Amino acid sequence: MSQDLLLKAERRTTLGTVETQRLRSTGRVPANIYGMGKPGVSASVCGDAVVKLVATLSSVVDVEVDGTIDKAVVQELQWDVFSTKVMHVDLRRVDPNGRATVDVALELRGEAVGLKDGGAVRQLQKVVRIDCPDYRIPKSIVVRMGALQIGDTVKASELHLPEHAKLVTSADEVLVELYDSRKVV
Repeated sequence: MSQDLLLKAERRTTLGTVETQRLRSTGRVPANIYGMGKPGVSASVCGDAVVKLVATLSSVVDVEVDGTIDKAVVQELQWDVFSTKVMHVDLRRVDPNGRATVDVALELRGEAVGLKDGGAVRQLQKVVRIDCPDYRIPKSIVVRMGALQIGDTVKASELHLPEHAKLVTSADEVLVELYDSRKVV
């Protein structure tokens, strides 16, 4: 399917508190897999795979149950009281071919060099429109400000987009500028 983490899940036939405690004692984590019009599945996944999932900070996985692989997003992780161990995982199936055109917030990062020379930042656009898989919509897109001098601008074409995203906003659109605050604008 892709380079996303593969979680191999085993279907659970017996449910309940005692069964989930037994599962956890063997190093497995209970999970629910649902969505996309398919019936929900109660399953268990290897605890080491869940630790790897948390360490990679990925929310998209390929989940295999009974030889069938589905693309899924991590809907919820339930942690123990001390937030050190995952006790349960909810996975929601998604359409691997689904796409969305959305506005994503711009996040300004860093301090522009030109600020020390009396420059001021003017953010002309708060969002940028992108087309991406509907399960990989970023929370924000970072605009690096560090190298900006007075008179410099950041255009949409200069953004570093996520791997699977395409820019819909005009590439020539000016998003941010650093202007001389000592001059009347």
